[in-house]
Amino acid sequence: MEKFLKPTFQKIIKVEEERTSNVAKFVVKKLERGFGNTIGVALRRTILSSIPGIAPFAISIEGVNHEFQAFADTKEDIVEIVLNLKNLIVEVDENLINVDEIYKFTINQRGEIVTAGDIEAPIGFKIINSDLIIANMVGKAKMNMTIYVAYSKGFKTFEENRIFVKEALGGLSNIIAIDSNYSPIERVNIRISDVNPGESRVFEELTLEVETKGNILPEKVVAFAGSILKNYFKAFDNLEEVDLTKQFVEEIEEEEIDSHLQMSIENLNLSVRSENALKAAGISTVEELIDRPVSSLQAIKNLGDKSKNEIIQSIQDLGLSFKSE
Repeated sequence: MEKFLKPTFQKIIKVEEERTSNVAKFVVKKLERGFGNTIGVALRRTILSSIPGIAPFAISIEGVNHEFQAFADTKEDIVEIVLNLKNLIVEVDENLINVDEIYKFTINQRGEIVTAGDIEAPIGFKIINSDLIIANMVGKAKMNMTIYVAYSKGFKTFEENRIFVKEALGGLSNIIAIDSNYSPIERVNIRISDVNPGESRVFEELTLEVETKGNILPEKVVAFAGSILKNYFKAFDNLEEVDLTKQFVEEIEEEEIDSHLQMSIENLNLSVRSENALKAAGISTVEELIDRPVSSLQAIKNLGDKSKNEIIQSIQDLGLSFKSE
């Protein structure tokens, strides 16, 4: 009986993203055919829908009773101020706050421009985009605002938050409910590719790319999503005890390296320009490609710096390296 291979997990930071901490790529391999999509879709949907974060759900401004009221102290109307506040990015230390509590951020600022850097937040919160413009004041007017924030997940509409304000804050007087997007995620992409095409038993490789708003690390996001799914799947543990220890085997490193070396350059997912340039130079496999120093890429016709960096990144993604100079 063919046994399952225990998958390996690797975090890869792209060369052009080394200086950022909100973008990362994760690779899971070798997966049995079909499991790349099964795991990838589950992770992506969970990350997009269920990772919690901090967001405003209501505001109150001194002298303002509702969002459509004229407000002479700012160049923006209340609706525009609300739209600006929706772009507020907040980092939270879960060890210093109570995740079930409502918190108040305040602004008491006199000046021409009010930014997110003027917000006074309780201990445990950090404003990431402090340069965000919230309002442009008229003359020497002062902004006195309270921003009500909560720790939650997903998207909450104005109507949902209006009910929440009534239940949690005891009424709607002078408090303006707003839409809330609690998700700290900018984008999540998955890509499934065959590791060893052409062989009798084909394995898959899952690539998961995660970009956050900068208030949470991508690896924490993936770990959070994995824990959510794991806890849901625990519901099936009570059905019957199944021991799969003998059905999984460790990957043999030499076999994996050999399969990568024999891989056609067509399976590196390179651009057409890069692939054609390599083929024209008589390079058809990964082994032929890396059996030379990286500096030799400069001599290949029609291979510019962008294509060269693309090829280097593809080789690094496989855990391989070019021949020493």
